[in-house]
Amino acid sequence: MRKWVKYVIAGIIVAGGAAGWVYRELLPSRHFEEKEHPVVAVPAADLPVSAEVSAAAGQPEATAEKPETGTQEKADPGAFNVLVLGLDTLGRQSSRSDVIMLSRVKPQERKVNLVSIPRDTRVPLPGIGLTKVNHAHFMAELKGGGEAGTEASIQAVSNLLQVPVHYYVKMNFKGFVDFIDEIGGVDIDIPADVFLTAIQQNLPAGRQHLDGWKALAFVRERYSLDNGDFGRQADQSALIRAVVHKLLSPERLPELPGLIQKIKKDVVDTNLTDSDILSLTLMYKDLMPEDMVYVQLPGAALTAQDPLVGQPLWYWEPDLPAVRSIGSQYLR
Repeated sequence: MRKWVKYVIAGIIVAGGAAGWVYRELLPSRHFEEKEHPVVAVPAADLPVSAEVSAAAGQPEATAEKPETGTQEKADPGAFNVLVLGLDTLGRQSSRSDVIMLSRVKPQERKVNLVSIPRDTRVPLPGIGLTKVNHAHFMAELKGGGEAGTEASIQAVSNLLQVPVHYYVKMNFKGFVDFIDEIGGVDIDIPADVFLTAIQQNLPAGRQHLDGWKALAFVRERYSLDNGDFGRQADQSALIRAVVHKLLSPERLPELPGLIQKIKKDVVDTNLTDSDILSLTLMYKDLMPEDMVYVQLPGAALTAQDPLVGQPLWYWEPDLPAVRSIGSQYLR
């Protein structure tokens, strides 16, 4: 056998072995099991104006013990919570969180529990009182910048659901649009016709290809949906799955490392590492619809005076006992 043939074969073997090693190391069940997860927020033991919130729900005040940093439940090893925030801005000005989703990722089981929090959910914020949860980012960012806005949003969600938060991903609308366009758009199945108010365009039922602006209009749409904000949350979950499938498509797979860098560039803020993102992408690749449990935040519509704007606003008033039950069942 000629020497160059031997070298080629040896190179293939080495490359294949390296690829196999990388794949094994990035397997979610292995990658996250051996990692000590950071804890970026735990529920406040003494929630601001929590007695007022409890009175509105007709229940006694609930408190929570502060968990030890980096610990995991024995029954669910390696599992962790990721908060996803989408900001209602196309630039860098002060912004509110328009998309708020907390996911319980279970790498060993390859399952995800996803709890969507309506942006109008009424929660207590320190120094303000009972107001909308998306005001947490806006007010904190005005005083302390983007990092303060992130921290305030994470803490507000942790307090509401009484669970720790380990990771976060924060993206603004411009970054979202640029990223969707960078991967060539996404294909998604639309169950029923939907009118996209932001771009004044009808999206017919069936399989549709969405570019960045259409995808943004789709995940923001609620006015034309029968279930309003809750319908929008279901659409957001569907788009996440579509993005993952696109990232792992044969034509995009060789570009995945560069696309991960693009994600990190467009994501305003995240504490996930590159290897974390790659591992999560591999996990989502094999997820079936039944592997994702989608939970809506229980509560009722309410109009009440807002201390921040000084006038009545529409809220989603959470059913606190039911919300805490969801936290225990799906996020721990």
